[in-house]
Amino acid sequence: MNKQNELAVVTHEAGAVMRPAPTPEDMMQAMIDKGVTAENVAAFKELVVLSEHMEDRNAIRQFNAAFAKLQTELPTITAKSVIPNRGKYEKFEDIMAVIKKPLSENGFSISFSQDFKEGRILEICTLRHDGGHVQTNSFAVRSGKADSDTQADCKASTTAKRNALCNALNIVIRQDCLNNEDDAGIEGDPNAKVTATQAEELERRVNETNSNRAAFLQFAKAAKFSEILANKYEMLDETLSRKERQGR
Repeated sequence: MNKQNELAVVTHEAGAVMRPAPTPEDMMQAMIDKGVTAENVAAFKELVVLSEHMEDRNAIRQFNAAFAKLQTELPTITAKSVIPNRGKYEKFEDIMAVIKKPLSENGFSISFSQDFKEGRILEICTLRHDGGHVQTNSFAVRSGKADSDTQADCKASTTAKRNALCNALNIVIRQDCLNNEDDAGIEGDPNAKVTATQAEELERRVNETNSNRAAFLQFAKAAKFSEILANKYEMLDETLSRKERQGR
């Protein structure tokens, strides 16, 4: 019988009664109380390794249990941002707004780091649990076309960041997609209008960029800003963004 099992047995007159085995911490304290000797130095080192291993396993168990609970609480997200003639996607900040609370309530936090490998921008999503376990997931994106190299890199970085996050948490995003590639129709309500906030924003930016109001509404195929179709918002936003960049 080894020392750990010996400590787990207490002898009574009626026989031996088994007690729960002492923890590595209990055994370390017993060695400290006894005093450090040449005999127990090696055993003490082994106990340190055993204690660290048990802490790691406990942290992983806590992580797995919390992650399983988190999965039941994360909603299916419906994409809202329109990609003209292609469908919709959900912005990184909009995803974070939805998942921030369940992440916190289950003891998780998110951080990101970036690298550049084989001509691609690599975003690493780090998921930390307050129990001590850490898990990472990465996603790489090629830098595409934009008005400048910096904008292309930023766009690729945001895309990689969003996908790394979704993969790490198994986030499901329901995307409106093309009904037919010939007519490029978009599923969902084709008559949905922009929100009041979006209408006010577009009108303000038209005025700030000294754009032709009538021409803009004609381009948007609407009599007034509140009647602009929601599926045209992304295209109009990009049009105004180009004018804003040119005016700087």
